[in-house]
Amino acid sequence: MNHYVKDIKTLDDFAKSLSDSEIATAVAEYKNKRYSQLTAATHSLNDAIMVEWRARHGNKPVPRVIPESAMIFQQTDTNSCKFIKHLL
Repeated sequence: MNHYVKDIKTLDDFAKSLSDSEIATAVAEYKNKRYSQLTAATHSLNDAIMVEWRARHGNKPVPRVIPESAMIFQQTDTNSCKFIKHLL
C-alpha cells in the first residue's frame, strides 16, 4: 500500500479547484477560529481563497454560512433533528 501524496498543488491552484460553496465554508471556518489557532499557513490559505473569490466575483462579499465546527447536533422530542449555532 502506498499512502504518499501524489498530487502536489500550489495554494493558488488549490483555491481555483474549490467551488463557491467550498470557498464560503472555508472562509467561515477561518473566521470561526480562535486567535491562538491562526498560523501563517491558515492566513496564507485564506488569502489565496479570497484572491480566487475576488477573481470570480469582484468585490461581492462571500456568503455567510455557519461552519460545521460551530454547529451542535441537537435532537428534539419529536424525533426531528436540527442544527443550532453553538455560542461560546
